[in-house]
Amino acid sequence: MNKKVYCVTNEKGVQSFYLEACGETHYLFSQNFRRGVKEYFGAGVHLDAAIDYSRAGHDTAVLRTMRKLPAFIKYIEKQYDIAVLRRTAKRNATWKRSVA
Repeated sequence: MNKKVYCVTNEKGVQSFYLEACGETHYLFSQNFRRGVKEYFGAGVHLDAAIDYSRAGHDTAVLRTMRKLPAFIKYIEKQYDIAVLRRTAKRNATWKRSVA
């Protein structure tokens, strides 16, 4: 499954973040514009790279954005009953196995 996180810059200087997963696009959150964040997330980044802190380099704006992502993705998982993060998929698989 191809999961991608990307941002779109609005005309007001606000970046809106979206998650593409399970053939659907889900809105995550918005934040003030940061050039480094636009360069990193603008074209879209695979989910694993989007939450890998080592790829942020020394850009603190990118690092802060990466720290926000898991919480918002967990909210989307609960809201739409999907498993996006590996940890959630693993937990669901273990739960289904123990119930059956």
